[in-house]
Amino acid sequence: MSKKLLFPLLTAVCLFSFHTTEAQIFKKKKKKTETAAEKPSKDKIQPYDKVITKEAKTDEGLFHVHIVDDKHYYEIPDSLFNREMLMVSRIAKTASQIGFGGGKINTQVLRWEKKDKKVLLRVVSHDVVAADSLPVHEAVVNSNFEPVLYAFDIKAYKKDSISPATVIEIDDIFTKDTKPFGMRESYRKRYKVSRLDDSRSFIESIKSYPLNVEAGHVKTYLAGDPPSNGSLGSISIEINNSMVLLPKEPMKRRYFDRRVGWFAGGQVDYGLDAQQSKTITFLDRWRLEVKDEDLEKFKNGELVEPKKQIVYYVDRATPKQWVPYIKKGIEDWQVAFEEAGFKNAIIARTHLPLKKIRSSPRRCSIFSSTVFSLSNPQCERTARK
Repeated sequence: MSKKLLFPLLTAVCLFSFHTTEAQIFKKKKKKTETAAEKPSKDKIQPYDKVITKEAKTDEGLFHVHIVDDKHYYEIPDSLFNREMLMVSRIAKTASQIGFGGGKINTQVLRWEKKDKKVLLRVVSHDVVAADSLPVHEAVVNSNFEPVLYAFDIKAYKKDSISPATVIEIDDIFTKDTKPFGMRESYRKRYKVSRLDDSRSFIESIKSYPLNVEAGHVKTYLAGDPPSNGSLGSISIEINNSMVLLPKEPMKRRYFDRRVGWFAGGQVDYGLDAQQSKTITFLDRWRLEVKDEDLEKFKNGELVEPKKQIVYYVDRATPKQWVPYIKKGIEDWQVAFEEAGFKNAIIARTHLPLKKIRSSPRRCSIFSSTVFSLSNPQCERTARK
């Protein structure tokens, strides 16, 4: 073949190879781009039906609770942001010598707040106050900044003209070592707890009701000196967190009188005329209110039934021979409430109806029975302090 024909032929082959290689590179880049576009970003807010799919198991209530592929989601109505809620944490089930079932761990007032692409869970304190009509109120607020307990990424928005809502994934606050929702600090020190074992910690159940959400979760801690099952080197307990919506309008407070022996709480009030901070003490009391139709009778000194009675249910685990005496002890308080103008104010019942358990378990007052090896556990706890 002549040199004149060989050179154009080689040039054509090189050009063809270049274009083929370029096309392959372009296809690879395009494929990568398409794959990246198809795979959603972990932190990106998704359409509602992409997060809460048709396979979701939903429990409707204060917050709608969704379970999708073993993940738990809270659907928070926008109307409930910035509302105050009471969180009560209790030991539901425990190992031997670590408290007792039903024992309280912590009580907090919480507020859910939406900020940019996050939902913040803040801890609210009313220990220091001043009337919001006073200039000093701003200084009190600035000196009592509400700490952020947890920050959640917003996963989706439910766009609804009547009831819009925001979706977050809730698992981590219960499965991680969130100290206000976990083992009490005194137990951690006593049993030389080093850390939470994530692999043995999980959510047992989350149930939603009209005014409360109940979360049950098992936590396993690595411990150097566990009080029982020492060969395991760990402690497992089941904890219940009960979150209850508080009324928009707080109940009327009653000042504490030292002549009346009763439980009380206090606030430091900077809004008083005294040129100093002063602690004001209030009684802890029931919200007994007179029915509108009975106001005149009440003012005339007649006994009336309250809008809502105080009802105590005796735990079904209570030995039967003790039940009549426990009921009598509860209803003996009737005399005191009659002095306050109410009849049938406090009632004791034997069993909590199943329907009531399902509708509002933590909004019912229950006389609980538990087992403890000491004759007086309160004195034992006091002695340790």
